[in-house]
Parts: sequence; C-alpha cells; structure tokens
Amino acid sequence: MPKPTAAANAAPMPEPTRRAFLKAGGALGTVAALAVPVAVLPKAEAAEQADAALLAMGRELETLWERERGLAAEGKRLDALTEQTRPAPEPKLLAYQRGGKRLLEEKGGRFWVNYHLYDWLRAYGATWNSPTLQQQSEVAQVLAALERWDTAGRETERAIGETACDEEHDRVTDAISALCDRIVAEPARTPAGLAVKLRALDWCYPDSSHAAAIKEQIDDEDEVTSVRLTASVLADTLRLLGQGGAHV
Repeated sequence: MPKPTAAANAAPMPEPTRRAFLKAGGALGTVAALAVPVAVLPKAEAAEQADAALLAMGRELETLWERERGLAAEGKRLDALTEQTRPAPEPKLLAYQRGGKRLLEEKGGRFWVNYHLYDWLRAYGATWNSPTLQQQSEVAQVLAALERWDTAGRETERAIGETACDEEHDRVTDAISALCDRIVAEPARTPAGLAVKLRALDWCYPDSSHAAAIKEQIDDEDEVTSVRLTASVLADTLRLLGQGGAHV
C-alpha cells in the first residue's frame, strides 16, 4: 500500500506544499507591498508605456492571487467538514502499538500516522528472520485496516469536494509560479514595474514578505557573506526607490 498522504489521513504529517501551509492557517497573502495600486502610482501613464508587459502581468498576478486566497479559505472549510464526517479508525488501529508508540497518535482531535512504526510494519517480513504465523497475521491485519481507513478517508474527501478544491488550488498555484517565471524574465524599467516584481516576491513568502525575508538574510550571521551582501544591496536599492517598506 502506498504510504498514506495528507489527503488520505485524518491528520497526517503536514505536506511540504504551499497549499498545505495555507490550509493549515498560514497567511492568505501578504499585505500589498505598495501603499497604492500600480495603476495610480506617480507618472502612471509613462510607466504604462515603459513597463506595459510587466504591469499586465501584475494585474494577472493579483487576479490569480485572489483566486488562490479564495481556494485556500474554501479548502480550510472543507477540511474541517471532512474531519467531522470521516469514518473513525478501526479499534485494532487505535490499539496497535510497539515500543510504547502507537501507530495512530491523536493530537488536537485528529489522528496522525506514526510513520516510523508504519515503515517498520511494511518492512516487517524483511527485518525479522523468522516471524511466526501469528505475528505475520497481526501485521497483515493492521496494514489492511490502515488501507481501509485510508480509502475511506479519500472517498470522504472526494464526496465533500475537498479533493477537487485542492486540485484546483494546485492548478492556480502552478499558474502563478509560471507567471512569476515570466515576471523574472521581463526587465523592470520603472518603479511601477519593480513594484510588480516585489508583489511576485511577496507571493513567494506566504507567511512573511519580501521585506522580512531580505532582513532575515541580512541578519543571519550563519549565511554566506555574498548572500548577506546581496540582500543588503537589494534592501538599500528598494529603500532608495521608496519601495522597501518600513522594516527593511
């Protein structure tokens, strides 16, 4: 059986994805890097001509980002609904333990799979020289019960709509990531164009902002000198352009 994923269990180990972070309660988008929209910046007409492509991408970014925030909020709501209706684990799953560790650990009203014990169960036949028939049967029953719980969880998520919401969220996130690649490739010729790049950079830090990320690199004494200097130059450049924010 494939190792259970975050979609498969009541509350497995967090997924290392942007969607999982947002669903878990992370920031749904940093406060705008600029005090005013790009369209009303000083000399906006000149900026529109010089950075027309970047500003168009900036508008696309804001539209997609708003869509992503909406999907994150909806995904969080559906996740809570899923947890209310998901079938409970079978008693043998709740009772199974080894070395004082349970296979399913309850935290915050949810069950988490102990993956160290799960991996041991999957490799049981290979790591024990002569497991008894009774031991083999017990392991097989526990793994079968875990697979049934996994399947029931997936079916619940599909029925409620959480799976479809997560898939759409991932599609939007991929679209923004591709858009950011286009933004990277387009040189900024005005502060308004630079502002678009700053907004794209903010999107990359869902729990912070470009300003906080730059400051963190500058302050990190364990970071290599070249990275700290690059961050410092960037922070000074943004400050001189009036785009750095109060905490850079």
